[in-house]
Amino acid sequence: MKVAFVHVPIRHHGFSENLKVVDEEFTFSPPIVLAYVAAIAEKSGSKVILIDAAALKLSKEQVRKKLEIFRPDFIMFRLDTYCFHDTLDWIRFLKKAIGVPVIAGGINFSLYPRETMSYSEIDFGFIGEAVETLPEFLENFPGGKYKHIAGLCRRNEKDEVIINPANLKLADFDSYPFPARHLLPNQLYHSFVSQRKNFTIMLTSTGCPWKCTFCAIAGLAHYRERSAESVLAEIEKCYYDFDVREIDFFDATFFVNRERCLKIFEGIIKRKLDINWTCRSRVDLVDEEILRAAKKSGLRMVFWGIESGNAGTLENINKEINLSQTEKAIAVSRKLGIRNLGFLMAGNPGEKAKDAKETLKWAKKLKLDFVQICRAIPKPGSKMHFDVVRETGYDYWKEFVLGREGEKRIYVPGVALSQRKIESLLKKMYYGFYFRPVFILRTLTRLRSFGELARYVKVALRMIGHYFHTDIGAAGKPDFVKKSAHSGEG
Repeated sequence: MKVAFVHVPIRHHGFSENLKVVDEEFTFSPPIVLAYVAAIAEKSGSKVILIDAAALKLSKEQVRKKLEIFRPDFIMFRLDTYCFHDTLDWIRFLKKAIGVPVIAGGINFSLYPRETMSYSEIDFGFIGEAVETLPEFLENFPGGKYKHIAGLCRRNEKDEVIINPANLKLADFDSYPFPARHLLPNQLYHSFVSQRKNFTIMLTSTGCPWKCTFCAIAGLAHYRERSAESVLAEIEKCYYDFDVREIDFFDATFFVNRERCLKIFEGIIKRKLDINWTCRSRVDLVDEEILRAAKKSGLRMVFWGIESGNAGTLENINKEINLSQTEKAIAVSRKLGIRNLGFLMAGNPGEKAKDAKETLKWAKKLKLDFVQICRAIPKPGSKMHFDVVRETGYDYWKEFVLGREGEKRIYVPGVALSQRKIESLLKKMYYGFYFRPVFILRTLTRLRSFGELARYVKVALRMIGHYFHTDIGAAGKPDFVKKSAHSGEG
């Protein structure tokens, strides 16, 4: 079988948690999940191609020409709820042009399988992880013996949607082949804070053991981790085969298993792999010993899940950390020369405008190197999302997938701020942090290349322009809200 995997460009949406400039400029990463699925299809005997239309800046017509040359038996896409209709436009165009069945996977199928299959352009879909079930599907499709496969979504002879229960018992993560980076333009990827080429991202675990209300990861993916040996083997392959010199470990939280982490750090040093790397972490998982070992192996920056400088907000979102833990982790990290990016939020349940201002003041006090500030939104599959559905009796994301809702800001229970006020706070927090003389001077003294400078200048100019622009749907509360979402500006 011949399978074409297509990664489509993703644009900023009116319901996004980020400002437009952040979505478009802060990270340009490889489609690692599609690369995993492509690798396992290739391992099972299929001929594959992975077209990253976003990185290569390809139009639909240019992708069509590539597919006509390849002549696939299937075209596969990843369908996430946020970009559902953008991806659907590509599916419609390419299916009509190429005329072969379309397979789709992604989180959206786990949440809304029947709604997704209501679109005739999608022939097959997978609930759960396609990396587990796609090889069996491809092997059995020619003989028509695929209808029993766990998690498969299809239509029968009467055009009725059939959804098979997903297989909840997943394979050992180490058994998966490494992502098919040989199919990707690795030289094109970067993040806003990356300094070396080539840059890639890597998954050493999936899921998260914690249950923060705003996050969908814990509710949609079981926590699984790869062995240190498997991680080191992939790092080594990236280093020698793809000239990778900077890696972002894209786990939801990296330092969960202390012993495993120390083995990874030791392995990088023993193999003399000259890499820099970054990761995401909770502040309560680290101490000086593990951060020192991480720094020695190439750790350059940690993206910390700080969220808020208000103890009440942290309790409301079930973060299970306190302010002193954050202060200690950042202080130790700075002492060791590790840079720090803080993930912050605004517009959480119970917050007032003064709480967001206090968070920014606290972030400056922590002497963070960078911040990324998001508005709180009920992400598909998160506890916050299900709380909204329960309180309002209305599932915005379901209606959005079905095409009955457009892009708009979504009501969050207990939020006392209007969407316009939240956007204003986000902008003020960003400008209040990044446009300080001390930040600008420190950034200029740390530059490693002209390309890095150009990237910073481009983002800065866009942020200045964005200050006078209001995002889609920012004004007022959504019209579908059945209970009052607004009780003042704080």
